[in-house]
Amino acid sequence: MLRRSFLKSASAIAALDRAWGRGQDKQEKDVATAGATEDTTPRVGIVLSSFTGSEDHDGTKIQGLADPSPVDAELSASQIDAMLRKAISLGTTRRGGLTAIVAADDWVVIKPRIETCYGLGPRYLRGSVTDLRVVRSLIEFLAEHQCGARFTIAEGSDEWQPRERSKAAVDGWTTEWGGEFGGLSYDKMIRELSRKYPKIAFDRVDLNFDESIALPLHGKALARNNPEGAYFVPKTIQQCDRIISVAPLATDEQTGISLSVANYWGIAPGAHYGFPKTGLLKFGHPDEVVVDLFSYHPADYAIVGGAWGVEGGWPSDPGARAVHHNVLVAGTNAVSVDAVGAAIMGFEPTGVAHLALAERRGFGDADLGPIWIRGNEIEQARRPFRKPANWKPSPQRPASLALGAYFSRIMNK
Repeated sequence: MLRRSFLKSASAIAALDRAWGRGQDKQEKDVATAGATEDTTPRVGIVLSSFTGSEDHDGTKIQGLADPSPVDAELSASQIDAMLRKAISLGTTRRGGLTAIVAADDWVVIKPRIETCYGLGPRYLRGSVTDLRVVRSLIEFLAEHQCGARFTIAEGSDEWQPRERSKAAVDGWTTEWGGEFGGLSYDKMIRELSRKYPKIAFDRVDLNFDESIALPLHGKALARNNPEGAYFVPKTIQQCDRIISVAPLATDEQTGISLSVANYWGIAPGAHYGFPKTGLLKFGHPDEVVVDLFSYHPADYAIVGGAWGVEGGWPSDPGARAVHHNVLVAGTNAVSVDAVGAAIMGFEPTGVAHLALAERRGFGDADLGPIWIRGNEIEQARRPFRKPANWKPSPQRPASLALGAYFSRIMNK
């Protein structure tokens, strides 16, 4: 049975009522009422390219895409745009979604994954980088809604450096990806957007060489394993108003999955940590490092997916393979978006160490139970990705704890 159907069933409602009524006094109910007023329930939108409509928990009809296509079809830029706008409309809260988060005068950093570069190195896989059409549609959506005065596309790759430093023929900003995204490059995108929206500033920053500042991490004694006692954080990340993470569905040998939270590996400046960024490992396992980096400026909005992803490891791994699966997942809480993305990929979210750690540190829900799914169901969108050969899931929380959190959050809706 689909989760949405379960929530609407009379038996489920009765069971929840009995669970809530047992042993609860008036004070606890008053606290629950206050929690319901705050509306902390994470909402995550899932949109497949085949989405023809659905029904929300309260029975409200959700209109489907005007031009639905199979999940393995090649999509046009307009189809990607329609999917993104639908996902954004569903990945919202009662207090508002993306347009409520980004103010008219905000400096918005878009953090895509541009870890690899077409035209450099022996191997490039489709799905190893963020779909540029998603990035462009996101910026256009915000510009149309008068959200944001400056947009900066920011990345710090392990594998390539800007042409002005590397003297290579191409880099992640200038490559056109073999025509994969309609001949679009990031530099071309910035030029075109600057012409179309002359009152808005558009630029890109290579975070590997951005001016950085050493910052301690609140609540963590970094000095015990790092003489500097701090991470170097680019000023772009520290000082911008909003960060939106946009990442493909991808696996990783170290962290299992590499979505919104793991996308923060790219904010660490290679000028300090090396190429590849092995200097980061003095802070701990990559699962811990990405949560540390995420904590300096958690994503204000997160989008994962696109037309292609990668399974079986990181793109450079011999066992990695491109996956064609047209899906976008969006929401205001990056950890919950990643939990849903992980489930779509066939991973148990609470078994992904960095998601479980991010939840313990208060950044969001790694459990699916409390998350309000809108649009397509996880079961409809699920396409199991082959797991990296050497990755092992972390111990999961007892089911009783997950169920308790689920009941509590459902009653606070």
